[in-house]
Amino acid sequence: MMMNYLTGCLLFVLTCASPVVHAQRYASRLMNIRFESVTPLETIRAENKNGVLLLDLKSGKVEAAVLIKGFLFRKALMQQHFNDSYMESDKFPRAIFIGQFDPGSVSIEKSGKQAVVVNGRLTIHGVEQPHTCTALLEFKDKDCVAITSFHIKPADFSIRIPALVRDNINKELVVELNSGWMKPTN
Repeated sequence: MMMNYLTGCLLFVLTCASPVVHAQRYASRLMNIRFESVTPLETIRAENKNGVLLLDLKSGKVEAAVLIKGFLFRKALMQQHFNDSYMESDKFPRAIFIGQFDPGSVSIEKSGKQAVVVNGRLTIHGVEQPHTCTALLEFKDKDCVAITSFHIKPADFSIRIPALVRDNINKELVVELNSGWMKPTN
């Protein structure tokens, strides 16, 4: 009888403590993605505040996706050209990243920023390319924020820039992602 009571108490403690101690998965549906092209002729910036990020600290798996039509530009005509002419967003509606990092390189018990190298595959405009970046994960009271910045070349993803505006768009774009603070999902 006493053994059943102790076993029940132990199971209760482990079950209740497990999500707090072993919170390993995080998700964001409001990830902020920005990109920028700077040339002597023009600066182009766009932002999308509806990216999705799934982060599993136990397995090291990372998945991110963004709808291309969700990028907002300062000028409506830029946005129209971006969607219709360059990204063909009706044909290729989203950009997707699926990657992996060493789960042993991160500890949710450690407050502050932790750098992780993420290797994976980035798909933009229907073209999949290997992609590696360094992400900063910051933990505070079991919550997590993920931030990264990297460069991409539109030519690597078969994005054709018309000769008329080629000098207005940098050959490398700076991309920044910020998940915002995420609560554990399990």
